[in-house]
Amino acid sequence: MMPVLVRRAALGLGLLLGLILAPPSAAAQSTAATAPDFSEIDSLRSEGAFRDAYARLNTLKNRYPESAPVYWRLALVQVDLGEVSESERTRNSLYEQSLDNARAALRLDSTDAQGHLAVAVAEGRVALTAGTQEKIRRSRAVKRHSDRAIELDSTLASAYHVRARWNREVADLGFFSRTIVKTIYGGLPDASFEQAVRDFKTAIRLEDKVIHHLELGKTYLKMDREEEARAEFRTAINMNPVDPDAPLHKQEARDRLDDLG
Repeated sequence: MMPVLVRRAALGLGLLLGLILAPPSAAAQSTAATAPDFSEIDSLRSEGAFRDAYARLNTLKNRYPESAPVYWRLALVQVDLGEVSESERTRNSLYEQSLDNARAALRLDSTDAQGHLAVAVAEGRVALTAGTQEKIRRSRAVKRHSDRAIELDSTLASAYHVRARWNREVADLGFFSRTIVKTIYGGLPDASFEQAVRDFKTAIRLEDKVIHHLELGKTYLKMDREEEARAEFRTAINMNPVDPDAPLHKQEARDRLDDLG
């Protein structure tokens, strides 16, 4: 899926109701006129310092309890932490918390594209350990929120990446699986490998990263377009790593290229 995007203080119902219904506290009123400075936090996350970013975001959440960007950033860094966790229990807990925080961001600002992206990412992660019916429900949410993120911000490369992977995975379902999903669970939105390719290419145009080329190459393989897949894997291998997970993606590209012979 995304770049280690695309890793508990759980946000309980009481806190959510407090954020929505309670009048602003004196502290909130004093900070309402100013916006949080996220530059250091964004730098930490881009460097792979997820725990430091997480700690700073928790501090900001206390200072700016009505800031949607605090919550969606917290959601994304919890996904980051989940992806590097060796404990399945901790990983799943972080993904659940991530979804709570992403949803809180949308409650605060339903027009924030990054908030919709965070929900799409978190829904996808929570779906990994869900039962069939829940997986399908969460898959619909991934599509819906990635679509909405793109509608709100057509320059958001990560949203195209998420939607591209959704298209690839759904298009890759066999005829029997699609029939079962449609008959028993009401089906899923239309998906295609071609749309996945278009979305990956848009993500590359907006933000040229190793992960986009790797996943586009994997999509070409699904379509039996081996030469185009080779070209994408070679591009990924030759790129300068920028994201903390780029070396892993480059290694996967090498492995896949070797498998092709």
